[in-house]
Amino acid sequence: MKTYDILGISIKDHSVREALHLTREYLSYNSPSVVCFLTKDELLAASDSEEYRTFIEEEADVTMIATSDIFKAANVEEKGRAREIDRNLYLKGLLRLLSRERRRIYLLTQTAAHMSDLKNLLGTFESALQIAGTCETADISAAEDVTNDINTVTPYVVFAVLTGKEGVDFISTAKKFMNARVVVMLQPEMLKVREDGSVKQGFMARLSGRLFKRVAGRYR
Repeated sequence: MKTYDILGISIKDHSVREALHLTREYLSYNSPSVVCFLTKDELLAASDSEEYRTFIEEEADVTMIATSDIFKAANVEEKGRAREIDRNLYLKGLLRLLSRERRRIYLLTQTAAHMSDLKNLLGTFESALQIAGTCETADISAAEDVTNDINTVTPYVVFAVLTGKEGVDFISTAKKFMNARVVVMLQPEMLKVREDGSVKQGFMARLSGRLFKRVAGRYR
């Protein structure tokens, strides 16, 4: 594990081997651990929010950089990790583990479009996953209802695509009552991938990248 300061946020970055080892341990725990993927948009939001920053630095058990251009923009030299990130090796390895051990998973999104994209993403990497339940809800503030639905199927892993501070607030609250072992927080911009597993980055992602690079330059 290495620690980087990106946009004033202390980020603990794990190799794929380390992250998968930790996740396997978490699957034996009785309370949920949180794996949080960090995109440029999430880091920009966290740089302006003390609460968001605290969640990343203190509440998330594992933080994973979502796209390697974050390292480049922040002037971090990590070629080995960049290759792991670009090929989405952690997510591939986790899904392979869950499929092989027939572990139940649950999918949570805020829109039907994100649910469709999430299913496509997971299916691209592993076709034999045990999806025990799904939930699409625009009102993620209804934490108790969503948590109760999750608890009816007792999944090992919840894959959640929740945006912004609202998503962070939900996870912070719901994980105290959630009958799951791991919550993997994904972001909408991660859901479209190429055949090699790398994240597709369209016009909005490139625009966000330019903003991120400009903001990151202020912290050097």
